[in-house]
Amino acid sequence: MHTDISTENAMVQGSRRMSKGVEYLVEASAAEAEAISATLAAAKARQVNGEVELPDRDRGAEATPSGKQTSTLIKMPDSSGSNDVAPPGVRLHHRAVVVAAETGGALGGMVRQLSIDQFENEGRRVSYGTPENATAARKLLDRQMSISSVPKKVIAHLLKPRGWKPPVRRQFFLDCNEIADLCESAERIFAAEPTVLQLKAPIKIFGDLHGQFGDLMRLFDEYGSPSTAGDITYIDYLFLGDYVDRGQHSLETIGLLLALKIEYPNNVHLIRGNHEAADINALFGFRIECIERMGERDGIWAWHRINRLFNWLPLAALIEKKIICMHGGIGRSINHVEQIENLQRPITMEAGSIVLMDLLWSDPTENDSVEGLRPNARGPGLVTFGPDRVMEFCNNNDLQLIVRAHECVMDGFERFAQGHLITLFSATNYCGTANNAGAILVLGRDLVVVPKLIHPLPPAMSSPEASSERHIEDTWMQV
Repeated sequence: MHTDISTENAMVQGSRRMSKGVEYLVEASAAEAEAISATLAAAKARQVNGEVELPDRDRGAEATPSGKQTSTLIKMPDSSGSNDVAPPGVRLHHRAVVVAAETGGALGGMVRQLSIDQFENEGRRVSYGTPENATAARKLLDRQMSISSVPKKVIAHLLKPRGWKPPVRRQFFLDCNEIADLCESAERIFAAEPTVLQLKAPIKIFGDLHGQFGDLMRLFDEYGSPSTAGDITYIDYLFLGDYVDRGQHSLETIGLLLALKIEYPNNVHLIRGNHEAADINALFGFRIECIERMGERDGIWAWHRINRLFNWLPLAALIEKKIICMHGGIGRSINHVEQIENLQRPITMEAGSIVLMDLLWSDPTENDSVEGLRPNARGPGLVTFGPDRVMEFCNNNDLQLIVRAHECVMDGFERFAQGHLITLFSATNYCGTANNAGAILVLGRDLVVVPKLIHPLPPAMSSPEASSERHIEDTWMQV
């Protein structure tokens, strides 16, 4: 790592100032004196009615009027009693206690205190084993460190709610090996989770992001981010799918969410959307982005690997057994939560049943006055479902609310079925043309749902993913 000379000098001077400060604290601290006294008392093995006599060379010795030093008796602390004084901060003492090599056990011989700066061998490491063993161990350690450090690298590089800017160079900062490590670690976590997650409030819920990473950072900046410096210690995060396609930063979006899942597996939750499928994201931008930003060979490999991971994503989430969250809807076939729970993962769209298609693709009807089932403009075989289906499903499963994503709505959220279903969409100015707001839902411990919105940035401030350079047909936007 490169450090300029002025920075290095400042560090050295700061270190010296810190060393002097520590020495001053050590000199002034009665607690430190007691600790040293206890160590030397063990060496002398001399106790007088619970009191320890310190040797003359100790700094605790006091000078008499004649100039001679006398031993100072310091009361040993009573470990059984309560201590009202706050313990001092952790720091390294400036001296070490050394016992002569030729002495017997129990610290019975000569004991000296040396400044820690006098140890000439500090910094030298002892090697052991054969060179072959050392090489093998080093390779194994490098591999383990690589796996554990990739999520941290991604988070450090991308989780910048206020300071993130689109990279000047489009080349993605992870290579294939790092993407493989990220996917393997996340996949193990997803495989161990149920198909329908069981979650608790408080929790934040996010709708479609579609590679609009700048909007994700804005939402984190405005309403808290999943980090120890943010609010991850007291609120969970749930994302409802459609992480990729259309926007220009699908790799950043899915990469950061996977890294956060690995770092906070019990607090960050991802479920699957209809664009988390190879046959869809091959057409709507993700495959092309991987190739453009990683090269053809590596890009196609990364695209395949990430899509294999998508087959393991959970498919729905129950919050406090009162709210069900999914990407699309209940369609014509889903009447009970158990039908979703019975779907076995990994699962592909081709192998999926009508339950999976309804779950990821269906929509509510246009408004509460349109009941029953109607054909869906998205494509043949797909349906929209009316408010009567919503009420029936909620009654069958003792639920109070359905939260789903999948549709761009102008305010970022929209109520349906007299408030028993909410559609949520988090990407603003969808495809650079919709001029819609993005929203999240914040569910408190009291189960009160609060929508929180961000509005599209003015054209001069718009991120590249909101560019309207692409002329996008309405049918393309609806998929």
